Amino acid sequence: MRNPLYKRLKREFKSDIGKYIVIFLFVTIMVGLCSGYIVGNESMIKSFYETQETLKVEDGHFESMTELNDSIIEAAQDGYKLTIFNLYYKTIDHEGHNIRTYAKEDRKGIINDYEVMLGAEPNALDEIALDRTYCDANGIKVGDTYETNEGTFKVVGIVALSDYSALFEDNADAMMNVKSFSIAIVTKAAFDNMATDSKYNYAYKFNSKLSEDELDKKNEKLMTYLYLITNKSLTSFIPYKDNQAIQFAIEDVENDLVFLEIFFYLIMVGLAFVFAITTKNKIEQEAKTIGTLKAMGYTRWNLIGHYLLLPSLVTVAGAIAGNIWGYTSFKDFTTSLYYRSYSFGTFHTFFSPKAFIMTTIIPLIIVLLISFIILVVNLHAPTKVFLQGKTKKKKKATLRPLPAKLGMINKMQFRVIAANKGTYIAMFIGLLFANLILVFGLCLNPMLDSFKKEILNSQVAPYEYVLKDNYSVDNPNAEKIKVTSLYVGIDTVQVIGVEKFGSESKYLKDIDLKPGEVVISKDLYQKYNIKQGGTFEAKEEYSDKVYTLKVSQLKDQAGAFYVYMDMATFKEYFKGAQTLNGYLSSEELTEIPQDSIYTVITIKDLQAASDQMSLSMGDVFTLFDAFAIILFVLIIYLLAKIVVEKSATAIAMMKILGFNPIEITRAYNLSTGIVVAISELIAIPVSSLLLSVLWKAIMKVRMKGWITFYLAPWIYFAMFGIAMAAFLVVFLIEYLKMKKIPLSLALKRE
Repeated sequence: MRNPLYKRLKREFKSDIGKYIVIFLFVTIMVGLCSGYIVGNESMIKSFYETQETLKVEDGHFESMTELNDSIIEAAQDGYKLTIFNLYYKTIDHEGHNIRTYAKEDRKGIINDYEVMLGAEPNALDEIALDRTYCDANGIKVGDTYETNEGTFKVVGIVALSDYSALFEDNADAMMNVKSFSIAIVTKAAFDNMATDSKYNYAYKFNSKLSEDELDKKNEKLMTYLYLITNKSLTSFIPYKDNQAIQFAIEDVENDLVFLEIFFYLIMVGLAFVFAITTKNKIEQEAKTIGTLKAMGYTRWNLIGHYLLLPSLVTVAGAIAGNIWGYTSFKDFTTSLYYRSYSFGTFHTFFSPKAFIMTTIIPLIIVLLISFIILVVNLHAPTKVFLQGKTKKKKKATLRPLPAKLGMINKMQFRVIAANKGTYIAMFIGLLFANLILVFGLCLNPMLDSFKKEILNSQVAPYEYVLKDNYSVDNPNAEKIKVTSLYVGIDTVQVIGVEKFGSESKYLKDIDLKPGEVVISKDLYQKYNIKQGGTFEAKEEYSDKVYTLKVSQLKDQAGAFYVYMDMATFKEYFKGAQTLNGYLSSEELTEIPQDSIYTVITIKDLQAASDQMSLSMGDVFTLFDAFAIILFVLIIYLLAKIVVEKSATAIAMMKILGFNPIEITRAYNLSTGIVVAISELIAIPVSSLLLSVLWKAIMKVRMKGWITFYLAPWIYFAMFGIAMAAFLVVFLIEYLKMKKIPLSLALKRE
């Protein structure tokens, strides 16, 4: 026989449709945002690594000043069980843009293959294919004429190269350059016809699959061997994992998932709270009905099953709608943010078990579990207690007199707050969670802007040169440095040996170096909790050698991890290790040959790096802003709605006693407004403090680099303003609902 309780479902849904619409929207938005983002990111990551396999991406590459003879190549191939490929390139000029040009025959089906995203491959002497992100940034389309110093070409194709997902002209650059640097593909005949000199670049791939540790060891030995056998003619040696043109883009995609997961967990807490408070409110509203059903013979377990059904159905419906939205338009939107910055190949959507479990299974389990616990705890009272409209036996409250000067309405406001203190405590907790979601969404873009300013303000000198050789500069404005890299935890640390510091230096006046001790930058001591006077360990990349460094001073420098030591200490520590020379200068050192420069960092480079960071991350953070505000408003609406519903009988009695709608609104809605305002004044600083602790923990455990937690002052006012604006909307909605409460409801009072 069909359960008669099922007949109540339709009526219950209609009577509480506002609440269920809010829950449906909450679940749909949460699932849509998270599933779309996770599916998009995971599909991009999976597509990327599959493409790396199918397009035969290198295990590394190196560049030589001279062309290597066959005997050197054969000796390296035989000795290290690998294959070396000629991957020469020529840099041609287009209106000041550097266009690194390869012959398609050197790549196609051989090594570092490419995909044609639009148009076709070049097949004639005057045809060229260019990188997609460069074309997008410069408005170049298939069929355009492309003028270069090597002649006029026709753009026949737009391509994505497997080894250039991010356009880094030099691996040492602070940031990629999509505006004035591109990769180009031409025919072998067109390449040979170019008068520009070739750069002798070689890609290599090991003959068998190797573990990461095995790759590190083999790369170290290969690099040492090639430097020796070529008489140190190598100008660069870049293993796959250190290649920014390959790794930077996919690391950005993977890192953004961390932010999404933080956001998701915050929302999950909010979802758990919403269902806890709505389930408890439902039991209190239907206490008499529950008592009647129990008196008719329905067990507590029958009622638990009944009251679980509707929330579960709404959650499932929201999850289905959210997944449809996430897997379609929202997934495409999130991936388009990355395609705007990075030159990924063809993207394929894959079903993500992780997304399904996180955004569908877990929310459903939370709804069932939280609702079940609340129902079990609140349905154990005797039948006669429910028949009295209560969920538990309560002692008779003793009302204390209030001062007469408060006035009738003000007294009623105090009584309303006292009578609903449990609900208002729940409202405070809900607002705390809502503010945590909101502050996370609002703080990300200002934090990114603050980080950009820190980077720009932390530049030690207007020009920072790192050289490939021992070229000497005789310039009073140039101060010599030596540079090497070490690893601390998961992060790369730049170790800089300096000849001048303190009062003797134009650029490092704020540090005082002591023999055998180091000065470290702000980011390093914040992330790894390194104290002044303490020690920390740093290791070399391709060996097990570990250095124990003692810290004498902390330097207020952000944007990267730096360790400074005096030159004598540097030479003692890194005797025999590979180090690079460099200079700090207030002016461009034009006397240094371009072939001797490994990298040079200027304020323009740092500005370009910070602008690119905003481009690649800013839109994602803005997305979090929008969803945080929507979810915040939904939580405010749901909590305020519960207060009015619980007070419906008392409101009906006030109408009978002659109070007009304005007075009733002052007594009830303004009471809620007072609680919201006070709750916000407490919840905003508390949620900000909680997020700062959470942020630091996540940055230390899950992220490379360091972004200092920063909360712009305007965010506090914005959060309070959003809360009160949300309440104002709810105020108007509940005012209209109050006017519709029938007088007959007061007759149901005990």
